[in-house]
Amino acid sequence: MFEVLKASNGYFWRLKGTNGETVCHSEVYTTKQSAEGGVNAAKRIAQTAPVYDRT
Repeated sequence: MFEVLKASNGYFWRLKGTNGETVCHSEVYTTKQSAEGGVNAAKRIAQTAPVYDRT
């Protein structure tokens, strides 16, 4: 699930797994609307994002 949270200097989102652990988080956005836009972009991009093994 995605969560949008308030930071001391704006808003950010984080993605949590089914076990409740944070998988990733965003930068801090100046507005809540921008953070929500970031969630939508992550949802859209993650569906088709390639995985590169850089080991």
